[in-house]
Amino acid sequence: ACEVLTAREHIELCLRDLAAPLWWPGLAEQLVYESGMYSKEYSTSQWLALASPAKVWRVTLQGPIDIHLDVELLHPVAAQKLSSKGAAFADATMIRTRSLDGLRRALPLLQQVPSLAATFEDLAKSIHILKASEPGFDVSYSDPSIPFSVFLNISEGRFADLRTAEALVHEAMHLQLSLIERIVPIAKVNQEGLHYSPWKRSQRPVAGLMHALYVFRVIDQWLDHLPKVSKETRDYAERRHKEIREEIEQLAPASFITHLTAEGQQLLSRLLT
Repeated sequence: ACEVLTAREHIELCLRDLAAPLWWPGLAEQLVYESGMYSKEYSTSQWLALASPAKVWRVTLQGPIDIHLDVELLHPVAAQKLSSKGAAFADATMIRTRSLDGLRRALPLLQQVPSLAATFEDLAKSIHILKASEPGFDVSYSDPSIPFSVFLNISEGRFADLRTAEALVHEAMHLQLSLIERIVPIAKVNQEGLHYSPWKRSQRPVAGLMHALYVFRVIDQWLDHLPKVSKETRDYAERRHKEIREEIEQLAPASFITHLTAEGQQLLSRLLT
């Protein structure tokens, strides 16, 4: 009989597999299932306020792998909880007239890497549209305490669709690593020290540093796998490969490797190869 791996065994296998892409195809589905946190009724409004969303738009895109996304307008109580953290949300008119189209343009860039599109869909159950503070300036976030929700603005200007697609991948990968950490901790507990992060350009706890390294290495690989069908995609991939490589070169792994668990150290060496 075919032996079914537990999520822990699956994670350990992924960490040892030097050939698999870093989004680890097939892992997300198991992580979500074993977390016990997901049900068909999941929405951010339900999760934060036990209430139905004010409105939900279902975005469906057929392709090598079909993607179904729920774009959620928060219930006022949930919106209140999140706005206190400084998030500025797009309203229904903006979502309907502009944001949905922006998402529809960005999603094929995930579909062109089918195993990543499948991973993304397993993790990102609710999408929330933010207002950018200024044109050309992108903002996105996710929160491990809201396990399957992604918050982002829809990019405008040069490379807009690629930037939106990158933000979707970025936040989904934070969610995936958070689910992994529930099963296999990456950083040792009680690590007080801060370490320089080339992404935040400030001192960060080791767990935050590992999240950034993981997410940007996945983006690096996604851009590697993306068919370079247009000059825009080629130019963007080239630029981002260079930026990410330069950022990773600024890391000082020797200063924080002892703050990682055995699995964290395995992940670090996997991300640096």
